[in-house]
Amino acid sequence: MAYELCYFGNPVLRQKASEVAEVNDEIKELIGEMIRLMKKYNGMGIAAPQIGVSKRVFIHTVRGIGEDGYPVYGSPKVYINPKITVVGDEEWTEGEGCLSLPKIYEDVTRPYKIKVEALDEDGKAFEEEVDGWLARPVLHENDHLNGVLFIDRILPHRKKLLAPQLKKIKKKFSK
Repeated sequence: MAYELCYFGNPVLRQKASEVAEVNDEIKELIGEMIRLMKKYNGMGIAAPQIGVSKRVFIHTVRGIGEDGYPVYGSPKVYINPKITVVGDEEWTEGEGCLSLPKIYEDVTRPYKIKVEALDEDGKAFEEEVDGWLARPVLHENDHLNGVLFIDRILPHRKKLLAPQLKKIKKKFSK
């Protein structure tokens, strides 16, 4: 099946995604398509709803932090049926963008440190505790699994200022 990127206005982006019952060939094919499209559009991450599949799967490529304090990218890491727990009260604000909202970048405040429990692409359970730039893409992509876009987390006056741009995206990419 040929998948394509879904943009703001597509109803699948506002749905709560369903759990993956079994990591099988169909899910592995989905993961391959997600990686293909993430690379095609130069993304640092992608969630299944962004390619029209309402399943609890996402990928990101942030592997560490460079000397400049910004992300270093590497091979894709897969999260299936993730469960996230916030660790501590610390938050931080940083600019975010999204493949489904082209050319929009806004500051988003998120928890600094989280714990994640998920399955990998082979269906093996794993757990990790990550912070900063390692936590941000996990939180951003996980939001997609719950029908939340990063623009839902920005200041109301900023979202109001984006309304014309959002309307253009919705019109341009709706079929």
